[in-house]
Amino acid sequence: MRFELQPSERPEDGLRRLAKALIDDAIAQVEDPDAESEDAVHEARKDMKKLRGLLRLVRPAAPDLYKAENRYFRDAAAHLAVVRDADAALETFDSVLERARMTMSVEDAAPVGDEADASSLLDDTEPIELASVRARLVDYRDEAHAGAGDVQQRLDEFRARMLEARKRIPEWRLRETDASENDFRLLGPGLKKTYKRGRKAMGRAYDEPSVEAFHDWRKRTKYLRYQLRLLRPGWPKLLKAQDRAVKELQSLLGDDHDLAVLEGLLNHLREDAPASGVEYEAERVLRAEMRRQSDLLRQRARGLGEMVYAERPKGLKRRLGAYWRQAKREAHQD
Repeated sequence: MRFELQPSERPEDGLRRLAKALIDDAIAQVEDPDAESEDAVHEARKDMKKLRGLLRLVRPAAPDLYKAENRYFRDAAAHLAVVRDADAALETFDSVLERARMTMSVEDAAPVGDEADASSLLDDTEPIELASVRARLVDYRDEAHAGAGDVQQRLDEFRARMLEARKRIPEWRLRETDASENDFRLLGPGLKKTYKRGRKAMGRAYDEPSVEAFHDWRKRTKYLRYQLRLLRPGWPKLLKAQDRAVKELQSLLGDDHDLAVLEGLLNHLREDAPASGVEYEAERVLRAEMRRQSDLLRQRARGLGEMVYAERPKGLKRRLGAYWRQAKREAHQD
């Protein structure tokens, strides 16, 4: 399924079409007998995020619809979150070590560039010491899965929620516009709002850096990417390049957020069971490497973010509106 609105269709029709397709895909993911539950949960949650990005795009044209349905799909995804989030910290731990190994390899081969100049703090740490830290994360994951109860029951409940939501889609309505050619008036304000909030969130993240500030910027950037994908048929070649830049920015911010989540979990595990001297030292070195990687990710995100958010919100809305109206005229001529 192409996650795109079409200039040839009414926004209301496109909204219903994509919402139905996303719900059907989420249902198919959790019904697939050959899919691993973790994969099914991951894909279903992605569908929910896309749905919420779609609803945000039309929010000014249907505020009551947005308020009710956004909360519904947010809660449905949260019902599955415990199943997915239990694996995230372990995956991040492995990614930290992999990036550290790549940095050491680059330094040994050709020490050039900022990344190569920063020596990895994990270089002198014994693998067995890090293995004990990983073992604690594995234990936490297993306990979290056990505490989540029956995963299949959660998937069944999620499926029931999706079937109920699907019944409501024919009743979804947007306000009318004065002429069909001006239907970007139903989409432009939502895009402008998402972009403007992301722009402000970036400023806050670097003015007063915190986990919460960067997490907020990440969420705003993710919704911007979804909305650019929805509007890509306005000028596919140009907006595809813009989408790639926003996707890369989202990835950088996502990796940084994963590091923050892992650090929070390490704090929690230390409170529950204090580490031994050797394990404590390994964890200290791990945390230092995580901070180094976070600093690098945020440095890269800043440069890319200045490019992604260089345009003023009104300018972005005006530009994409011009693309959309021209594409609509061409579609009607065909």
